[in-house]
Amino acid sequence: MRNALLIVILLGFFLCLSGTARPVLSISEGAEIDTKKLFKTHCLPCHGEDGKGTDLGQGLGTPDLTNAEWQKTKPDTRFVEQILNGSEKMFPFKDKLNMEEVQALVAYVRQFAQR
Repeated sequence: MRNALLIVILLGFFLCLSGTARPVLSISEGAEIDTKKLFKTHCLPCHGEDGKGTDLGQGLGTPDLTNAEWQKTKPDTRFVEQILNGSEKMFPFKDKLNMEEVQALVAYVRQFAQR
């Protein structure tokens, strides 16, 4: 199951890079996660639509998610941990998002470095 989910996430990521995929990630159980909607709902107020950070986010020290060099220094597990547990300046989302949604958001955030 875990390998299947990873394959689906990677496939979705590569399809998005090719420009042929919608910003929706299909999970093997048939449910769809609208990652763009998740990002807009939970992340946009601080990270901004383009991932560079809003004024509020920049004031809180939000990293520029479009910075490919910065992203290279962060493994996916770090993003998952940050989303689930938050930090002193970021709300935790472990009670609002399930693991599939968190992993979908990680894949979505990774796309910002490709733009």
